Amino acid sequence: MTTTDSAPISHVNVWRVGDELLVTWRGGGDVSVFVSNDPIDAGTDVRAPDGPGQASVERAGRPYVHLFDPERGFTVAAERLVVMDGVRNFRDIGGYPTIDGGHTRWGQVFRSARLDETSDDDLERIRSLGIRKVFDLRTQLEVDNNPNRLPDDVDLVHMPMSSQVAIPKGLFERIIDGDISSYTKADMAEGYLRMLDSFTGYLSTMVRAVADGEKILFHCTAGKDRTGITAMTMLALADVADAHVLDDYEISAQHQPEGRIEYFSTELIKAGHDPDMFDLDAMLGSPRPVMRMTLDGMRGRWNDHPGYFDHLGLDASVRASARENLRFVQP
Repeated sequence: MTTTDSAPISHVNVWRVGDELLVTWRGGGDVSVFVSNDPIDAGTDVRAPDGPGQASVERAGRPYVHLFDPERGFTVAAERLVVMDGVRNFRDIGGYPTIDGGHTRWGQVFRSARLDETSDDDLERIRSLGIRKVFDLRTQLEVDNNPNRLPDDVDLVHMPMSSQVAIPKGLFERIIDGDISSYTKADMAEGYLRMLDSFTGYLSTMVRAVADGEKILFHCTAGKDRTGITAMTMLALADVADAHVLDDYEISAQHQPEGRIEYFSTELIKAGHDPDMFDLDAMLGSPRPVMRMTLDGMRGRWNDHPGYFDHLGLDASVRASARENLRFVQP
């Protein structure tokens, strides 16, 4: 029987410090640090850590840091946020731990807010990530008001999703018009469950793209609601535990415009409504309890993730291929 003398590498974090990335981790034995521009191929740029559980690398392009423990192989790390000039909340869903000790694959699936203000440099960044298919989850009105600006060689697929199925007005418009007198986190979660139930064709299409090995990006306007439940579905396919699904959802609040809650609260008062009747944090942020209730509701309706994947019409081969492409495979 083979035994190991050190704990496996865990608790990997990547911090931006000026023009460098500081990578920290726990565990590992005699760790070597490889740096490359590829999430799978570690390349030949290898160095020793700067100190125990710590390394700094130049933040040029999009570096992937491959931590090599000779006892257990590679653990890959990168900066989750892809910094863009004109796009908010552009993130990689790679690097999340799976329940069996693996990780989701970096550089395969991305999520973001709207893409109408992409700079020329942003277009080049999207190309360099290898993204060739973008799924726009916004309604037709949102698309008309803020059309995407993407590289010419990207395949754009419009799949409009809305929590208010068959209702033409948006949520805030309905509140201003007096159609809704209160709104809670439970209401937001119920809207997510309606989308999970109603847009099975759209969600299964995105899963099939991943199963086919395509590098994809999906986005809505803020990159937190429709995009959030799509990311939840992808992470569930990869066997990521709930805690990390909640983490991924909650991050979106960090990348929303400042002052939005104060602005909408003032608008509600102007329209004669009591803002205390509306949970603006649930509507405009991404509070953890909303996704917690969504996961619980999904389990109640479809008997956990496998039952929901049945609801999506995904057969075993598609699930297996998507799962394989969503997870990091030891080189």
